[in-house]
Amino acid sequence: MCHSLDGVKRLVLRFDGSVAFVINHSGGKDSTRMLGFVRECFPNTPTFAVMADTGFEHQSPVSAIDFARSRCTDFNVSLTVARNPRRTYLQMVEQRGMFPSAQYRQCTSDLKRSPIEKYIRTLPFRLIFNCMGIRSEESPPRSKLQPLTLNSSLTTKTRTVYNWFPIFEQTLFDVLCWHWENRVTLHPVYVPEFHRDGTADGYLRRLSCRLCIFSTDADLLAIRQHDPEAFHAVSELEQKIGFTTRSTGSLVQITKAAQVVIEARDAQVCLPF
Repeated sequence: MCHSLDGVKRLVLRFDGSVAFVINHSGGKDSTRMLGFVRECFPNTPTFAVMADTGFEHQSPVSAIDFARSRCTDFNVSLTVARNPRRTYLQMVEQRGMFPSAQYRQCTSDLKRSPIEKYIRTLPFRLIFNCMGIRSEESPPRSKLQPLTLNSSLTTKTRTVYNWFPIFEQTLFDVLCWHWENRVTLHPVYVPEFHRDGTADGYLRRLSCRLCIFSTDADLLAIRQHDPEAFHAVSELEQKIGFTTRSTGSLVQITKAAQVVIEARDAQVCLPF
C-alpha cells in the first residue's frame, strides 16, 4: 500500500491541481475503509463516491444505497448512484438465459464497471484515480494484482485514469479495527463478530448482491433464512430459464444438502461417549 500511495502522490503533484478520486462505494466495510483512507491522505483533493446499483442490492434492515450515502456523508462526500439503464441483475440473467460465472462476470462488466466508467467520463479532470476496495488477502488471484495501473480504456489525450486499490495490503482485521476505533458503523447485514456496537442479527461476511454467485453454502443457508424473498427470486429464475446458479445443482438442492451435513454434524457432536 505504501508503494502505491507514493506513486499516487507523485502523480498528484505532476498534474498540479486537476486531480480527482472516484471511490467505488458499496457501503461495505472495504469501500468505507477505502473512502476514509483516501480522505485521510488527500483531504483537499476533490473526491467523488459512486455506487453501482445492480437492482439486486440489500433492502433490509436498511437499503444498501441509503447506508452507502450515510457513510459518504460522514466524510463530507456526496454519493452518485449509477445504473445500467437497460436492465437489472435479474433481468440480465433472464435475457441471457444463464447466470454469471467466475470466468464470465457479466454482472460486474455490465452492471457495475460500465456505469461507473460512464460516470468517470463526465468528470472534468486531467487525472482521475478510479479507486476500488480490493485487498490482496481476499484470494490468491487478487494477491497477484498490481495496486496501481493505468486504465487505458478511460485514458484519452486530455484525461489520464489510473485504477488504484488504496487498501490493497490491509487485512480483514485491519479494516474492522479501523471501523471499531473510529466508531464507523457497519451495515447490519454483516455477521455479529464484525460489530462492536451490539448489532447481532447479521448473517453475511460480504456485502454484495443479496445473493451472489460467490455465496458459500453457509451464505445460501443464511440467505434462505434471513432474506427468503431474494432466495426464492433466484430459485424461481433458475427454474424459469433452466439454468442454475452453480453447476453443482439448484439453490434448493444445495441448501438441502448443506442442511443435511449440518444436522449430521450436530448429531455427531451430541452423541454420548
